[in-house]
Amino acid sequence: MFNFEDTRYNRQEQMPEWGKERQEKLKEAKVAVIGAGGVKSTFLMALVAGGIGNIRIIEFDTIELSNLNRQVLYRTDDIGRTKGQAALTTLTRLNPDINIELIEEKISENNIDNLLKDWDFIVEGGESPAGRNLVNEYCLQHKKPFTHASAQFSYGYAFSVVPKEKSACFACFFPEDHTRPEHTGAVPVNVLSTSLAGSIGAAEVFKWFLGYQDRMLTNKRLCFSSLLLSGEFTVEQQSRREDCPVCSIHYNN
Repeated sequence: MFNFEDTRYNRQEQMPEWGKERQEKLKEAKVAVIGAGGVKSTFLMALVAGGIGNIRIIEFDTIELSNLNRQVLYRTDDIGRTKGQAALTTLTRLNPDINIELIEEKISENNIDNLLKDWDFIVEGGESPAGRNLVNEYCLQHKKPFTHASAQFSYGYAFSVVPKEKSACFACFFPEDHTRPEHTGAVPVNVLSTSLAGSIGAAEVFKWFLGYQDRMLTNKRLCFSSLLLSGEFTVEQQSRREDCPVCSIHYNN
């Protein structure tokens, strides 16, 4: 019989693949999360609930009514507040034992090193292709692992990049996005797909710090359709592109 004591992490510590020793390691984890929107709402709640000890949220946007169908960190009376402040309130109430820092800035070439240099793992979330490409290049240069999770319509996916293993980078997965500087604008999306993508992405972070790096979604992405209820998750393989204009520079140096 399991002894489910009334402690915050007891249920996951009883899992043989998790345990108390690995839970203790999570206290030292340092994760920088760029953005706190739809996918990142579920992503952040999972990291905080699970005990990732140190989290930096980088978010500059303001809450709007149209956010609330999927950005589960926020409530109707949060409309008009900055997402960062509202997220900090919700997440601190969820788990006051976590050290959460808030940076209300837009990430750029001028501040990216200052924002990310002291953090072990990056959750990528640029608001545009240019922002995502900037983070991709920075992480490749500084050998920082990162996860990218996204959702649109009823579709979503997640994958990770581990530069020390010379895995496929963001530009390998999306060579056209690498040359497209601007976002195409708002797209239809629902809470089912954002929550699934956020949960899958959060699992990548936990794998890294719990010692399951070999099971991460590198050189492949896990895809799903949340509304069509196909009953299937698919894995799309993606080898590193030898001619990639981004990672080929950093991996060959």
